[in-house]
Amino acid sequence: MDSERLKYLLARYHNSSCTEQELAELNQWYEQLGTDSKQINYWISQAGGEGQLAEELFKNFNKKIKSAKNSFFSWSWQISAAVIFILLTVGSLFYSMFTSPVGVHTEIVQSAILPGENKAVLTLADGTRVVLDDSENGEISRQNGVLITKTDSGTLAYKTSKMPTVTPNKMAYNTLYVPRGGQYKVMLSDGTNVWINSESTLYFPVTSNGKDRQVRLKGEAYFEVAHNKQLPFKVSTGNQLVQVLGTNFNIKGYPEDTNIYTTLLKGSVKLHQLSSGHSRILAPGQQAKITENRKEIDISQVKTDQEVAWKNGYFLFNNQDIKSVMKTISRWYDVDVIYKNTPGEDRFGGTFSRNSNLSELLGNLEELGNVHFQIEQRSIIVSPAISTH
Repeated sequence: MDSERLKYLLARYHNSSCTEQELAELNQWYEQLGTDSKQINYWISQAGGEGQLAEELFKNFNKKIKSAKNSFFSWSWQISAAVIFILLTVGSLFYSMFTSPVGVHTEIVQSAILPGENKAVLTLADGTRVVLDDSENGEISRQNGVLITKTDSGTLAYKTSKMPTVTPNKMAYNTLYVPRGGQYKVMLSDGTNVWINSESTLYFPVTSNGKDRQVRLKGEAYFEVAHNKQLPFKVSTGNQLVQVLGTNFNIKGYPEDTNIYTTLLKGSVKLHQLSSGHSRILAPGQQAKITENRKEIDISQVKTDQEVAWKNGYFLFNNQDIKSVMKTISRWYDVDVIYKNTPGEDRFGGTFSRNSNLSELLGNLEELGNVHFQIEQRSIIVSPAISTH
């Protein structure tokens, strides 16, 4: 297979648009290479990836990493987005080929908990609740001249030829709730796209007041805001208000957490801390942190790939402790976490597909640190690894 054909197939696979014939072609390609990592490195590099990085990913997904305590799997964050795309796509392919993890404890393997999926509950302005994962594709409702439809790609779309403007007392609001184990995308009537993460709620207007576009968020969401100079877009999250005209950014502000994180990928945003009246302007690549009971807004430079990994279909852990890792996992797989004894001080890193079964992901984490997992129904019991010496 030539490099251009491989690149095309990987892109199709990444977008879940492969035909049966194309999937068969990818499977045949992998089977021909077998487990020869040098050959795999060569072909990935021909398709635009980097061989050394591909080998690291290959080893990770085949569970060949032997990590000592306090070590973690990582690679250079300086590589281009194109390389990350190729590596993660190939990593997902490798992962799907190995459904029986080597050396993973039977307490994990025997309990198959599937990853999250597109699911959400829409509450209309009149109080009607629509369970989107159970409803048919097509028209859901019409409100104030706005057509609400569910598409076959897991998107809720609000469409209108012209955004209706009404007086404040006639404003119509909808609520989209995404439970644990779910994610959903909504396209608002102004053209703004919002990806909503697990255990999150977006409260938004169907119509316009003619002054601004304001939504309220609990949890995490990624925004691609449609530019409109006359109608600033505002996002309210706890003690924070973000104001933009048109830009791409991620907000993470779960009610149970003490911090609200806003990460800017493109454009510019202005943040207001409501309790103190302080405000700051973010530049691309910067992250703002608003902490409960702290009057200052902390600004830092971050790798944006990690902050939006969830939206792109993977977990990206960067030197995180086990409690932070398990909080993310529990939301996506809709499981509870129980800690048996005090968690160790190991730090975890690496990139993992969000499409993996829970047992596969936990098996990888056991390889990376001094930790042991046991699944009982929909609970994960976390304890220090049992010493074999």
